[in-house]
Amino acid sequence: MLPFSSSPYEAGKTLDVSVTEEGLPPNKHAIQLQILRPIQPYTLSCVMEVKLPAGFKSTKKQAKHAILKLYDWRYAAQLRKDHKIDPWTPDHEAAYRAFVETGEAAKFISTLEDNDDDDSDDPQLWDTARDETFLYDYCRDLHSCEVEAYSRLQDLQGRNIPRFLADVTFDAFPMQQNNAFFQVRGILLELITGYSLADLAKYAPQSSWQRICDEAIHTINLISDHGVLNEDVKTRNVLIRRHENNEVVMIDFALCRFREMDQSEADWRHEKCRQDEEGAIGYVMAHKLNGAVEYRPSYRFQCACTKCTDVQ
Repeated sequence: MLPFSSSPYEAGKTLDVSVTEEGLPPNKHAIQLQILRPIQPYTLSCVMEVKLPAGFKSTKKQAKHAILKLYDWRYAAQLRKDHKIDPWTPDHEAAYRAFVETGEAAKFISTLEDNDDDDSDDPQLWDTARDETFLYDYCRDLHSCEVEAYSRLQDLQGRNIPRFLADVTFDAFPMQQNNAFFQVRGILLELITGYSLADLAKYAPQSSWQRICDEAIHTINLISDHGVLNEDVKTRNVLIRRHENNEVVMIDFALCRFREMDQSEADWRHEKCRQDEEGAIGYVMAHKLNGAVEYRPSYRFQCACTKCTDVQ
């Protein structure tokens, strides 16, 4: 059977969602969000610019538009491609619904979490229902990770990273409300108007390139100061605000790891050194701009172990 002709995330459509705004106690209520434009291609999530309802209180400047990021495994094209799972179809939906309604989906996730050494853990033996349940669970983890990152980085919000406006729940399957397996989780974020660092040469004068690249690396280090290791640092995940002195803003924190309370300095330094978040910006931009900017590594997370010294 052919894939669905379209996702529910098209310009002009309205989504009924439940949002939880930060506060004591948290403010949970239902709102409608109008989709203004999908931001494609969809990767690990479905991202779109939306119109906020009148009176939405979570923005200091009372912005009218925001970014809605939904971890909808059904239409996250890159996620499905990475895991070699075919596009979502009516057959996929039918298999997934049945798996959930019989209680098998919950059992399957428990098996994955327990990591038992049996055949049910072998992806080669999975069917469509198990593939979809795995993606559902994976997207829940991505959502939890990003929410945790924004919480840890709260003092950087609105300046170095977007402001976190609300946690979002969307009942994605008609007539199946209040069942977590039929819900899509997401987040509502401040809209950053600008361009990505990958397009720096296209939009900014050369005289500003070094300062902007240095600021991007400084922002990475500010995030590191909060015990966050970002495994998805890419030039496209760095935005430059327009009309605000080319202020640098980092986005996308669904693939982060966090320093544990009992993690040693040596172990954390090793992990950060191996990831080299600075280099993911510095080396890439120096090459991309043909040496017009200079990257000088800070070596703040230099590690002396054999694995790290082999690549330094």
